[in-house]
Amino acid sequence: MNLLVCINGNIPEWQACFDPQGDEPRLPLPYAFGAACSGVGFTLSGLDFSAPAANGPGLGPFRAIYPLNHIDQALADADLAILWGGAGIRQCLREAQRPVHQRRIGFLTYGWREKGAFTASRRANLLATRYAARFARCVVAMTAEQAADARRSLPTHISVMQLSVGIDTRFYAHSAQLTDVPPEHRPTVERLLQKPYVILPGDELRLNTDALDVIEATGLRLVRISQYGYKSNTNVLKDEIERRGLSDQIVVFERISYVFFRFLLQNAAAYAGFIDATWQPAGWTVACESLTSGLPIVMYEGYVARELLALGIPRELCKIVPIGDRAAFGRELVALADWPRSAALAASARRFAAERIDLEKTGPVFATALRSALEGAA
Repeated sequence: MNLLVCINGNIPEWQACFDPQGDEPRLPLPYAFGAACSGVGFTLSGLDFSAPAANGPGLGPFRAIYPLNHIDQALADADLAILWGGAGIRQCLREAQRPVHQRRIGFLTYGWREKGAFTASRRANLLATRYAARFARCVVAMTAEQAADARRSLPTHISVMQLSVGIDTRFYAHSAQLTDVPPEHRPTVERLLQKPYVILPGDELRLNTDALDVIEATGLRLVRISQYGYKSNTNVLKDEIERRGLSDQIVVFERISYVFFRFLLQNAAAYAGFIDATWQPAGWTVACESLTSGLPIVMYEGYVARELLALGIPRELCKIVPIGDRAAFGRELVALADWPRSAALAASARRFAAERIDLEKTGPVFATALRSALEGAA
């Protein structure tokens, strides 16, 4: 069975899931759709959104790699294609003309139904998602709650499964050293290590203003990490930090290595999840990376919090507050900002991560379900 997956010029990240290196983790989606699916018998092809016009030969682990403008050929050669976003919606709608048994799009969706407050654009996006999904071969949802909603909404001939996104717990549990910090950042980090700090990694849907308000009100220190500054408006964030006189309390790191990121996680007091997860599980990966690094977490209520609760996370590890309640958020962070961090709490966080959110456990479960769905529809 040939599985077509989306790549973006990141073949080394897919290769690393088959042959992991010590300085980078195996990434969640390349592992699930790559190593895990290969492990249950899928042959992989790649649809490269960054490739030039000419078609290229396959590079391990891919049998073939197609540029985006050869998508029709890529789809014709595949038994199943996993697509998401606008490309997934467009291809699902094209599949509407095909008989059900000939459809070949597996539609991966981050959102399914709006919860609470929502914008007009989000509502339109989710409406288009739910409509397009009716013409998919199968639908892959990111949380158990979304998968249950999708099963209730879709015709019974469409298989719905959950991709419980696991992370590389082996990488994040590995003990970090000061030598993992680049020399240019070492003076800053040495100052950080003198007092407790909380940490907020990531880009899209991060609520920077909430974070600034809580740090200003509590006197805590925050490490803010952005890998894609244009997605998280780090220039605006830095200007606001300067305007409020918070430069001694907030440090912003951009485009850092995974080993440096791991060091910052392992030495933090808590993960501060100032994220809007009301309509998709934004922040899931960094919350899991934090738990694997031994951190307790504080987060706004939403899909991520509910998924962690469904997985049985101990309540002392995960403090959940209503979205927008900065005062409650600050109280929970202050209560966790002990120094040094509780060894028992750190051990509990790592144990939960190893048992429930490790990609070597979640990936094969998903891959087996995907294969069963494809075989059942044949």
